[in-house]
Amino acid sequence: MILYQSEVCTVALPLPLFLVVEDVGWWEGEDGSGHNEPYRNALSRRHCLADYQALVDLSERLSMRIAIAMVIGEWDRTNLLKDIAGATWMGRAWDNRRNQGPWLDQAAGYLRSCERNLELAVHGLCHEFWHNGKMLRAEFHDNDGYMRPREIVVNHLEAYAAILRQNGFLNFPRLFVPPALKHSFGNGEDSMQAVLKNFGITHVTTRFAKARQYSPPIHARITWECGVAILERGLSPVAWQQMAAVPETLPLNPVVALHWGNLLHADPDRNGEIIARWAARLLAEATGFRRMLAADVADCWRQAAVYYCARVRLEDRAVVIDLRGLPPLPSLNGPFSLKIREKRQRAWRCSGAEVVSCHTDQDRISTVRLQPLPGCLEISIDLL
Repeated sequence: MILYQSEVCTVALPLPLFLVVEDVGWWEGEDGSGHNEPYRNALSRRHCLADYQALVDLSERLSMRIAIAMVIGEWDRTNLLKDIAGATWMGRAWDNRRNQGPWLDQAAGYLRSCERNLELAVHGLCHEFWHNGKMLRAEFHDNDGYMRPREIVVNHLEAYAAILRQNGFLNFPRLFVPPALKHSFGNGEDSMQAVLKNFGITHVTTRFAKARQYSPPIHARITWECGVAILERGLSPVAWQQMAAVPETLPLNPVVALHWGNLLHADPDRNGEIIARWAARLLAEATGFRRMLAADVADCWRQAAVYYCARVRLEDRAVVIDLRGLPPLPSLNGPFSLKIREKRQRAWRCSGAEVVSCHTDQDRISTVRLQPLPGCLEISIDLL
């Protein structure tokens, strides 16, 4: 949003633009929902290492640590999921041998080596829940948004952590992306957020309209509960089952929610063609004053919190950003960005925050990263 505009200087607070790719982690490409198996990516082939390399390619093009919402069940090396109620369509007969092979070591090693490019997020074991052998939507909440019994949820998250450890990932993710957008909030210590926080999760993204709301969100686009910040995901720009998708108009949301198959080609050697057109679309969307590419999960959530919750006023020749309305969460403390274009040098100065970086693009628009000073609840951009 434009905060101030004159012949000398323009100051804007941009909405972040951040990519969350869902349903990463399957080895089977087939959508199994028609025969009691999970909703997978409807890919015409099995997944392979090249599909992870495509995500790193996109990360490099965007200079963004993309969040990949992982379904981890087909990474189970010891068939531990046979002991987890509701985790698979096979129940006690769970056998993952078809997906146990050298590709597991290759992909796990590759992802560990590319942590600066891709950040793992929890999306579930096998995305759905099986009751008496019948597939139900979804893993952590039922179709009406009621959380499954707490012990079931905890067991699934513990199994998720165990499979991560099997594959050499020692840290539990900080981001949760509800499978099938089945989620709930607003019921405090009885909430899903209370469970997630015990696992170290501090960030969630979902569609508020799809969630069961025991109480309304604190803000229409961002809310928080039990130390967890929940950000409105909005609509995905393309259908989840659309392989090699062509970029469409991107909704004006902080999160661009895609599914893995959207970014992949039937021929994995041609994945780069799909990645190139999505990178071009996202980079173009971030030009000008309206939007900016977020660096990672934390950067996106902080920028969105300031965009939605800060109050802005003009005082004489200053733009004052009042941060008192921001969510009182440690995960949302830290720097945020303005976009500024000067018609002459040194047209502004900042008080209440330190300028930690400044990058100027070809249109002479500078993305200025500000770190609020300790105890400062107002930041002033003084126009000289």
